[in-house]
Amino acid sequence: MSLTSYILEFKIGNYSNFKTFYDLTNKQIYLTALSILKNSDDALDIMQDVYLNFLNNIHNVKEKEFHIGYLVRISRNLSINFYNRQKREIKDENFILNSGFEEDYLHDYKVKAILDLLDLDIEREIITYHIILDYKFREIASIVDKPLGTVLWIYNKAIKKLRERMKQDD
Repeated sequence: MSLTSYILEFKIGNYSNFKTFYDLTNKQIYLTALSILKNSDDALDIMQDVYLNFLNNIHNVKEKEFHIGYLVRISRNLSINFYNRQKREIKDENFILNSGFEEDYLHDYKVKAILDLLDLDIEREIITYHIILDYKFREIASIVDKPLGTVLWIYNKAIKKLRERMKQDD
């Protein structure tokens, strides 16, 4: 069953296959949020918000134009908004002490450790989309709302930085 078929079902109020739809799309949504927020709990919260937002506005979704990038963009936008709100909040000591990264979705701490070698959020985001989620650069450019050349430049710069920093750790 294609993603478009699920959209058609959701539009008529049939949510019986939502679990299957969720299983097909949750990895991309979660990793998008995680790459921006760097906190598993926050990423999971955003993931719930993405699906609620999506289902509440299902009547606006054009099934013929729908692709996973639609949900990824919602995840990215909600994550950025959440991040910006968090940044403005004054955090007490307990929150800072308890805000460490917990077990991630893929149970792979190496991914987090490698992404942490990058300084810029956009670098982590582009690396996540391309290497982990296997998106094409053109799709990434659309998601992050940057020109294709800029995305390629950031990607190449990030890869070079990772190579240098991983050599230093050896």
